[in-house]
Amino acid sequence: MIEITINPGQKKFNIPVGTLVLDVLKQANIIISTPCGGKGNCGKCKVLVSPQVSMPNKNEQNWLTEEEIKKGFRLACQTHLRQDTTITVPTYIPGNEDYSIINGKIKSHLLNDDFKPISQIKKIYIKLIPPTLPDQRSDWSRIKSELEKQSQGNYHNLKVPIDILAKIPNLLRDNDFQATLVLFKDTVISIEAGDTRNKLYGIAFDIGTTTIAGYLLNLVTFKEIAIEASDNPQRRYGDDVISRTDFTGQDSRGKDKLQQELITTLNQMIFSLAQKAGIDYQKIYLAVLVGNTCMHHFFWCLPTENLAISPYIPVTTDSILKESSNLPNFCLLPHAKVYTAPNISAYVGGDIIADIIDISIWKKEGANLMVDLGTNGEIILTAGGKIWACSAAAGPAFEGARISSGMRAAYGAVDKVKITKGRLDYHVIGQSKAIGICGSGIVDLIAELINLQIVQPNGRLVKKEECPENVAITIKERIIQEKKYNQFLIIPAQESASGNPIYLTQKDIREIQLAKGAVAAGIRILLEKAEIAPEDIEEIMLAGAFGNVLNTDSALKIGIIPHTSNGRVRSIGNAAGQGAEKLLLSEEMRDMADRLSRKVQYIELSSHHDFQNIFADSLFFGHVI
Repeated sequence: MIEITINPGQKKFNIPVGTLVLDVLKQANIIISTPCGGKGNCGKCKVLVSPQVSMPNKNEQNWLTEEEIKKGFRLACQTHLRQDTTITVPTYIPGNEDYSIINGKIKSHLLNDDFKPISQIKKIYIKLIPPTLPDQRSDWSRIKSELEKQSQGNYHNLKVPIDILAKIPNLLRDNDFQATLVLFKDTVISIEAGDTRNKLYGIAFDIGTTTIAGYLLNLVTFKEIAIEASDNPQRRYGDDVISRTDFTGQDSRGKDKLQQELITTLNQMIFSLAQKAGIDYQKIYLAVLVGNTCMHHFFWCLPTENLAISPYIPVTTDSILKESSNLPNFCLLPHAKVYTAPNISAYVGGDIIADIIDISIWKKEGANLMVDLGTNGEIILTAGGKIWACSAAAGPAFEGARISSGMRAAYGAVDKVKITKGRLDYHVIGQSKAIGICGSGIVDLIAELINLQIVQPNGRLVKKEECPENVAITIKERIIQEKKYNQFLIIPAQESASGNPIYLTQKDIREIQLAKGAVAAGIRILLEKAEIAPEDIEEIMLAGAFGNVLNTDSALKIGIIPHTSNGRVRSIGNAAGQGAEKLLLSEEMRDMADRLSRKVQYIELSSHHDFQNIFADSLFFGHVI
């Protein structure tokens, strides 16, 4: 055994010789960015290791500079420990930030005026006449009679679980025969002492690959009473769903681990939300969850191996409604209801259904396009009462992964860039020194460089001497020519948190090209399928965390979305979160979700006869779809 110290925090562990640094960090419950799932091909898991434990391998040499290696930087997923070692996780390494949402916040929601919430969870207060020798009816018969008397309905076939039935005698006698029944349709899901009719709550979760957003609602007033966001803890197994799916195939208990990671975090969020709102979390009777198909399968501990290989088949695309007791260690009451929205395909999930529910896209006239920009660019097109969908394998570049100085839209990220009159201005989230650059900042910068003809339509970053004459010398001097490729200086060393300069490299530009090309190709194929011209689109809606912060002028400039008037493009924010709330508040919306999942025509891009040509054509910046 060897002794390992982890900084910051001076955590000490005794581990077997040969243990991987990444495994030590997992043991210490330290989440470090691993977009590639620990395969050594993203370079994001940089840590300081002292003393030098071994020579860097080929993967590390590809991602670490000579200066970084001299300082003791190593990739956590590639370095094995064979002696007493100190591991330091630098706070300025992109991806290691503790902030999962911009400024650590998510936006609260206001329900549309035309949305009519109707809760399926009902509470009925009863005060019974105690039994006597002449009146020897059972406790349960006495309860049903009172219910029928109050509502003039038929409760003869009302169902009650055995464990709740067993609580009734003592509860009635200890509380002067006063109780509140909690009903979901024709089933009792709880019985409570006294009158608790005003304590009725539900919770909605948008489970993203990177971030989980939670919304606590009062089901009496139909108002949001607390909101919260948290990192998705599955990040430690890879930043994308494919890496996590690979993990489940490599580890016999992989599915259970990923499920428990989610449930543990959801429990923590439920406790925190309840505390913020000043309520008892045991008064939450319905939970609604939306997420991509992989998140849906991970949550229910369903096999995911067939999602990742052709022909990409999920176990189910149906909505699921089960009792909380079906989920190991879930903190809600055993008979509380847990609902997950239906999926459309392996890569168009319940979060997109929630998007559609929120914006009522089926009601919109003319042709409308919705694009949820993330690792998978989910695209929805509606026209003439029909709905088409596809998933474009955009990769994680828009979220900062596989970008040399890329990071998520978090504290320390450059999220906006503007070049005017020879001056480069940028904005950093949190008003701090820059740690790296996130997707919206990268798209802004590339759009600016296209305007200056420093980046050509084919994606090539030109040399200084090739710049047009009207480009200011201060901008030309930012182009640095290296042996392998050119790079553009964004942040000088003295302005960065690490003391190292932050660049946009030629390879970074290629990554954005691939991402934007995939999305643009998907849009073009859907438009061709629907026989709609780009100029006929009434509205383009950008969804998701990236779509919410993306500058639409920049998106149009580089060609992510069809060339149209900027006035027709709008961000719809976290529509999935608000859609999840509507699913929580309305059985009608849950029925609509089921109908939509069957109505949407899914187009598999990889099987399109001309996909490769369309994709290649869509790689050009500024390309008009």
